[in-house]
Amino acid sequence: MKKHWALRYDFRMLLILGLGVALLANAVMRFPMYAGIPMLLLVGWIIAIQPRVKRERERVKKSVDEAFRTAYAPLTRSPSIAVSSSYGYPAFEIKFGSKSEMVAAAVQNEVFKLEIDRVFKGYGPRSRPFSAEMAIFFTYDGYLDELRTRYKTA
Repeated sequence: MKKHWALRYDFRMLLILGLGVALLANAVMRFPMYAGIPMLLLVGWIIAIQPRVKRERERVKKSVDEAFRTAYAPLTRSPSIAVSSSYGYPAFEIKFGSKSEMVAAAVQNEVFKLEIDRVFKGYGPRSRPFSAEMAIFFTYDGYLDELRTRYKTA
């Protein structure tokens, strides 16, 4: 049943997209000045903001790298970091070599959370601001296997 719903949804979205493209093409053909000028302005604006977007992305990446180095500098064996995005918010996975390393680095994990919270302060709407607590996941090698065995027996 769920497959049929998904196909219907995909078909509906493609139909709406096609209708939108057809209406836009019709407007450009019938009224080239009124439709063409806003499109050119939009494309120009998108091209103009690209350097600023790139600088902001690099600034955030540098800040995250610096926060990671600062937080985990005292450790002899540094964990790895994987940065991704989830629901429009940044997400981080800090992976340790073992469970004992992760437990021993609890203080560093809190420092990292505070630094990430500082870097991404102001991200998101007021109703649901960025939360480092929800964005950072601490794992270790064998974590998924441990979860599987724990819930298999339960």
